[in-house]
Amino acid sequence: MSDVKDSKPDSKFCILGVATKLFAKLGIDKCSTREIAKHSDVNVSLISYYFGGKEGLYKECIRNHALTILDSVKETVEEFDKQELTRELFIEDMSRMVDHMIQSQWHNPEMAKIIAREKLAGFPHARETHIEILYPLIQRFYRLFEAGQEKGIVKKEVSAPIFFMTLMEAICGIFNMKDCDLPLTRDCAHILNDPVALRKQLISIYLTGVLQ
Repeated sequence: MSDVKDSKPDSKFCILGVATKLFAKLGIDKCSTREIAKHSDVNVSLISYYFGGKEGLYKECIRNHALTILDSVKETVEEFDKQELTRELFIEDMSRMVDHMIQSQWHNPEMAKIIAREKLAGFPHARETHIEILYPLIQRFYRLFEAGQEKGIVKKEVSAPIFFMTLMEAICGIFNMKDCDLPLTRDCAHILNDPVALRKQLISIYLTGVLQ
C-alpha cells in the first residue's frame, strides 16, 4: 500500500462523486485521473491509493451505484416471499419495482449514461458488479413473476427474463431520450417530466400485456 496520506476525511467520497460526473460526460477513455483529481481538489496519487487507478475508480463508481440500488430495493424484494400473492398484490409489487427503476434513473442521470455505454461495449467493466450484486436481485424478480404464473395471474408463455429485460430497457431508453430535443420527446414531455405519470404509463402498458 502507498504511503500517501489523505488530509481530507471525505476525499474518497468526493472523488467518487466527481469521477461519476466526468466519466458520464467524457467516457473512461477520455477522462484523465489528473482531471478527476483537479475537480476533486485532491492529490492525484489518492486515486491510486484508494482505487488502484482509473479503471478501479470507474468500477467502484459502478459498484457504488449497484449497492445503492440494492439498499433501496432490499425491503421490497424481501416482502415478495412473505405474502399470499393475489392479482392486486402482484400489481402493487410490480409498481414498486418500476418505481425503483424510475427513481434510480431519475436521481442518477450520470450513471444512466455510464451504464448505457457499458451495454454498448458488452459490459467490460460492469460485468462483475452485475453478476455479484444486481443479478441476484433480478432473480428475486423472476420468482415474483413465476409465482404470478403459478397462481394463474400471469400468462405462462411469457418469459420472466424477457419481460424484465424489455421493461428495464424501456425505462433506460426513455431516460436516454428524455433530454433530447426531438418532436417525439416534446409530444410526451408532460409524462417524461413526471415520474408518477411515467410509472402509471409503464404499469398500464406492461401489465395489461401480461395479465390474464
